[in-house]
Parts: sequence; C-alpha cells; structure tokens
Amino acid sequence: MRRLLFITALFFLNSTIAQIYDVAVYEKIGFEIGGFGEDLDTEDWFGYAVEGIGDLNGDGVNDVAVSAIKDDDGGFNHGAVYILFLNLDGSVNSYQKISDTEGNFDGQLDEWDIFGTSISYLGDLNNDGLIEIGVGAEYDGDGGYWHGAAWILSLNVDGAVHSYTKISDTEGNFNAPLDDEDVFGTDIESIGDLDGDGLKDIAVSARRDPDGGSDRGAVYILFLNSDLSVKNYQKISDTQGGLNDVLEAGDYFGGSVANIGDLNGDGIIDLAVGAYRDDDGGANRGAVYILFMNIDGTVGSLQKISDISGNFDTEFNDEMFFGKSIDLMGDLNGDELIEIAVGARGYQNDGAFNFGAFYILNLNVDGTVNSYVKYTEGLQHFDGDIDEEDSFGFSVSNIGRLTEKNSIAVGSFSDDEGGFEKGSVWILQLGEILSIEELGSDSNTIFLYPNPSRNSFSLNEIEGVSNIQIFDTNGRKIVSYNNLSANLFDVSYLPIGEYIVRISWDAKNSRSFKLIKQ
Repeated sequence: MRRLLFITALFFLNSTIAQIYDVAVYEKIGFEIGGFGEDLDTEDWFGYAVEGIGDLNGDGVNDVAVSAIKDDDGGFNHGAVYILFLNLDGSVNSYQKISDTEGNFDGQLDEWDIFGTSISYLGDLNNDGLIEIGVGAEYDGDGGYWHGAAWILSLNVDGAVHSYTKISDTEGNFNAPLDDEDVFGTDIESIGDLDGDGLKDIAVSARRDPDGGSDRGAVYILFLNSDLSVKNYQKISDTQGGLNDVLEAGDYFGGSVANIGDLNGDGIIDLAVGAYRDDDGGANRGAVYILFMNIDGTVGSLQKISDISGNFDTEFNDEMFFGKSIDLMGDLNGDELIEIAVGARGYQNDGAFNFGAFYILNLNVDGTVNSYVKYTEGLQHFDGDIDEEDSFGFSVSNIGRLTEKNSIAVGSFSDDEGGFEKGSVWILQLGEILSIEELGSDSNTIFLYPNPSRNSFSLNEIEGVSNIQIFDTNGRKIVSYNNLSANLFDVSYLPIGEYIVRISWDAKNSRSFKLIKQ
C-alpha cells in the first residue's frame, strides 16, 4: 500500500516544501506484497536488519539490504540477507537472496548462526570497484559459544557475493579475547579512515560483553588491512576506551552503532551507540550515547540521551528499547544540525505492547537533542496498519532519495503479514506534501491525452519517463506502470471519477496530474 497527500484537485500538482518530516509516500514489503515474491516461512523474521546500500545495480534507484535471521536455508536458523532492487515508488523490482544455498556465498554457516543480525553499507573498502557490506552473525560459534562473527561481503552488481572476509575469534587476524555469549557482530558500521593510514576502518559491537559487569556491552574499533583483515583494534567498554564506568549490568551498550559524521567540528567522526536496555527512568527504556571520538579509537567525551538525559523530553515507557537501531539522516531541514533516526521497537501505543516507533532527533553540536519528530501509526500522516507485537522500528536505515523525497527503511521483524512473524519492511518517503497549482498553457509541458478518458490515456512525450502511478484522491495507490514502451495505459476498469497520475523521470523529478475518468 502507498500513500500520497493531496490538498485539492486542479490539473497540475507541484511539490513544495510544507512539512519535510511528513510521510508523503509509503510502501510495505513482505510476504506477497510490495513486489516481493519470496515465499517467506513462519518466523523467518524478515526485516530484522535493514540497510540502504546505494544504487548497487546502476539503474538510478537506491537499493536496500534486508535480513531474515531465522531463515533455514542449509540448516536451522542459518539466516539470510536479501538484496532488494527497488522501484521509485519503494516497491521491489527484483531481488537476490544471499544464504547458505544462494547468492554465490560459500562461507560456512551453522545452525543458530543467525547470519544477518546486522547489515552495514561499507562502500568500497579496498578500492577494487566493488561495494562491500558488513553482515553480523552474533551467535556464530568460532572460538566458543555465541562468540559471534562479522562477515564482510564484496558484492557484484547483481547482488551476488563476489568474495568475502570473516572476522571472528578464529579468523580475520582478530585477536581480541572474546568470551562465551559476547555476541560479537551485534552491529557493524563504517567509520571511514579514522587513524589516517589511508585505509577505511569499521566498528563492530558485542552487546553482551561483560567488561565491568554482566551484559554491559562493548564496541570494537577495527583498523583494517587492505585485505580486510584486522590490523589492530581499540575496545570501548565500561572498563576500556574512555567510557569511564558509565554502564550498568544488562545495558546492552552496542545494541546499535552509527557513524554520525563530525558532530562537534573537531575533524574526527563521532559515533552514536545504542544501549537499548538502559534503565534511566524505568526498566529497559533505553538510551543512546553520543561518543566524540579520538583518532586512536578511544572516546574523548560523551553525551547520553535517555528518559532523563540529553534534553529529550518525549514520553518513554518501560521496555521501550529506545536505541535498538540508529542511523544518520543528515540535515533534513537545512538548519545545519545533524539528524539521526533512532528506533524504539517496544513503544506502546494506547497500551499495545511492542507496537513500535522511531524518532528523528535533531542534535546540537554537544550531542543533546535540539528537537525531535516521532513516527508510528497515526503520526506525521503515516496511516500504515501496525499491530501489537509488530516491533515497528526494530531496525531503521536512511536509504537516500527515491523520488524527490528523503526515504527511510523501517523493519518490523515480528509482523504477522502472511503468517506468524514472517516479518516486513516499510519504505517511508519523507518530505513535501503536494500543493496544487493550475497547469499553465506552455505547449512544451508534458500532458495526458485524452483527458477526460474512457478507456486509456497516453503521454505526449514518453522519453525518459521511468514510472507512472495512479492514485485515488485519498492518495491510495491503484496501479503502477513500469513497462512504458507502448505509451498506452489502460484505465477502462476504473470507476467514473477523478484520479491522480504521478509521472516520474528519475529519483529527483516527478509531476502529478489529475485524470478524469468518464
């Protein structure tokens, strides 16, 4: 289901900035919906991790990686990652599955590895022209029970695996002493060339690391070699790396990690790290730490954002798990402040448990919250159907622009779409509500004909058009045309009335017109 917001109906609609945080268009992807043809199984947990990966196949539309950590290809709960090649409307055009049996991936997966616990776009780490993604397998047993692992996959443009490197207790030249149930690989993030050696580095978290006390969590800064093995590392935990004993037992620091750019302007990238079981204000309400980094991977200073810290005045509930997911959104509103998206999978909506939500936080340079916007069903013009226990916001990722709108992927791994906990992903396009201006008389302007129409319509100019969609006047999508070669679009089946036709050329250019069906 997709949705556009329309104010009234004249012949031409032109996008203007009204409320840049509104959900103007959305698409749900899951079992037999959103163009996704995969036969998901019960409890696959599709949507556990989501990540924007840029335009992998070069078609001009950004793509998304989505995990299903309880997929059983090759064995029980081996896990899988889907590379989704999107259409401009956020639906799936095609996809490639990466698992123990698909996608040219021959790495060794075992039962309960849950490959896909995290996904991170890493760019071209080793300058070979291929895009890399990081994939966590936090229950991997290399070296001991649930020690965990991080895979770096180099992808072909079709989404299949070209090559890979594994970093674990026994591989990738990683010699940190991992313990049972550390679950290294909880999250992975590209952090650029932190130490200035000309090679890009990554952060990998272990949310159940016991430094300082049970399940306090940790983040490892991994300085990489050109072959993607580990050159050296710096651990950040309650007892190392500059945190200085700020964590408590069960906080799960490292539940998520995001590179948020240089927030304080000191020339060094900074990190946002989730501790989604932090108890500030109540049990498991969650928190986010803004870490101002040093080039050696230690923490120079920090700012905590929680129910009682960081100038964040939203209403929390117990078991909200704020900070379960984090991603950098950039500067959406043009105020020169950095914004981040933060998931809260346990947000309660009118008493409905694990309904879920996410927030966009506008940060001051000191890491405190300047302002925020909350997203869940019924807010910011989002009327997607979310149910209790869907865990909307369990994962979030900025996927850039699809049409002319900033877009975000939101995972809902326990959604029962098509079956118990098969899972789903929402693609939300944020930005301009369409305002309306009358179409001018310029003869060079694109137009529909005949209009009014009884059976079909065409465009006076089809060259360069990539997608045409028809919506009713409430913004509900009726049909999308991706095969445009015939330039003849059937509307004979539509009831008499008024409709909106949206024409897109690329990710940044689209126009909408009123069509009168007779």
